[in-house]
Amino acid sequence: MRTGPRDTTFGTSLGLAFIGGYADASSFLTAGTFTGHLTGNCVLAAVSIATQEWYLASDRLLAVLAFLCGILSSLTMSRLLPVYVRGYSLLLAMLVELVLVGIAFLFIWNHVNNEWFIICMCLALGIQNDALRKTNQVSVHSTYMTGMATTLMQKGFSYFLTEAGVESKPATDSASAAIHVLAPMWISFIAGAVTGAIVVACFHAIGVLGIVLLLCLLIGAELIANFTAAS
Repeated sequence: MRTGPRDTTFGTSLGLAFIGGYADASSFLTAGTFTGHLTGNCVLAAVSIATQEWYLASDRLLAVLAFLCGILSSLTMSRLLPVYVRGYSLLLAMLVELVLVGIAFLFIWNHVNNEWFIICMCLALGIQNDALRKTNQVSVHSTYMTGMATTLMQKGFSYFLTEAGVESKPATDSASAAIHVLAPMWISFIAGAVTGAIVVACFHAIGVLGIVLLLCLLIGAELIANFTAAS
């Protein structure tokens, strides 16, 4: 019986990174606000305040608050889960995310105020960002590409440019493992952002349903992985 989170499969991490990019791009085109990017929203909020666009500023500050609440919700859920189901915390987080994205779509489809769409999407992405923590023993995030790109550059420098013999073999192996995880995830995030932008530009609000489809596929894959690990 597992009592802690299972190390996330590489495919699931790639899928969640793709969703992170897709959600950010589609939300920006739909509501003028990122839903998984604290830095971007803080900068955009500051710009909106400077240009006295108070409505946009409030939406972007709301996005920051909702994203942080999503992280806090995920941490609380993980802490309160019974020990025997903590190994399925990522699966549960994706199920909650699926519900929140579905509700967000209904809000935007029925032309309800953008604020409810932003709240649901930011909560979903905050939960996702906390729930995905490690892949192949490498610390990862699925919506925080700045940090991942920085780590990737650091590990790449360590692996390719450090003088031979200076780095120990464990350190070199660690750098290699990080590169093999972080580089594809970064590419997947960018691909998701491009895909989300194109789909929403073509199909408008209904393009948000692409996130629902992707989450359903990942949840199915995670169910199979959990079943296999338990066998």
